[in-house]
Amino acid sequence: MNIYYVNKFIDEFCEQNYISKKVLFSKDRSRVLVDKRMVLAFFLRHRTDLTWTEIGKIMNRHHASMIHYVSNVEELMTVYPHIKRMVEKTNTLFLEYQSLINNKNNSNMYTDLLAENQKLKDRIERNHNLIIELIKLEKNGTKNKKQKNQYRRTEV
Repeated sequence: MNIYYVNKFIDEFCEQNYISKKVLFSKDRSRVLVDKRMVLAFFLRHRTDLTWTEIGKIMNRHHASMIHYVSNVEELMTVYPHIKRMVEKTNTLFLEYQSLINNKNNSNMYTDLLAENQKLKDRIERNHNLIIELIKLEKNGTKNKKQKNQYRRTEV
């Protein structure tokens, strides 16, 4: 499984549905967004080798939400024509990416991306702590410029 092309597929899905990834994966629970999330989860589960947990991490949700989404899409396709049309459009899009996504050559790419993501989270946390310390120093009116500059020069 090539996670790079899964991300490209998600980007194309967002473009096709006139929505940004940030909005799609936000906490907003409006019906329009939930429908789009359900269709995306449906394709990620049925057309890739991703586990429920991996799909949940990609979509910024719990794996149980993914199970709920997929089971709902299967039922809603029979009732709501707009869901069925969205699934058909997404199927056409997915066919373009299918061979690229299912390429087994980069099977460790998902693990690498998760490790890189964790490194970035740690770096953000360190920078956040440094900023808090600098603000405290500024508030206290510390005259020790050497101490202030130590925090300013730290990796950002």
